[in-house]
Amino acid sequence: MNPMLRISLILLWFLAGSVKTPEPIVARGVFGVRIAFQSNSQITMFVCFLNNGRTLSNKRIVSETEFINIASGNWPSIYNPERINYFEQRNLQCGMIIDTFSYKESTYCIPFDSLWKIRFSTYPYRSNLGEGWSSKLFRPSPKQELFLFNNYGVRNVDADFFLDTNFWNILSDIQDPVWVENYKALK
Repeated sequence: MNPMLRISLILLWFLAGSVKTPEPIVARGVFGVRIAFQSNSQITMFVCFLNNGRTLSNKRIVSETEFINIASGNWPSIYNPERINYFEQRNLQCGMIIDTFSYKESTYCIPFDSLWKIRFSTYPYRSNLGEGWSSKLFRPSPKQELFLFNNYGVRNVDADFFLDTNFWNILSDIQDPVWVENYKALK
């Protein structure tokens, strides 16, 4: 065999072997909530995304029940393929309850029941749910809005979601009485 051909083949083999194939991008689930009037008369809108490291994609708006089932790992989902119980990981009182009489599963999430209080001073549909934490009737005060932006990345409560780490942080924070009092004090 020609020595030049042999050197060319070895060089080609070396170069071909050293080219690394890119590792597949594994997208991870991102969860969030928006607290605003929704078209279905709800106050909260739950959302799931996939984050591939560059962008959020595969947006899916889900009901509260669907959200709890996905985020708790009770249902298989592209947003939680390992079926991790994110609520349990973060010590949040959310998940599934099985009725001992009917054996029917139902969802619960105690922090979700207080999310409306971040935005409203009173519950907008029924007045028997207590008082909210907002200084204004239908939206946070300017100082509260600045606080939500600085701490959770929510610039506009009508349009922005509490997303990813900020979502989990707000769920934990609203269960802390000291946090609640400090938020209410922002006039």
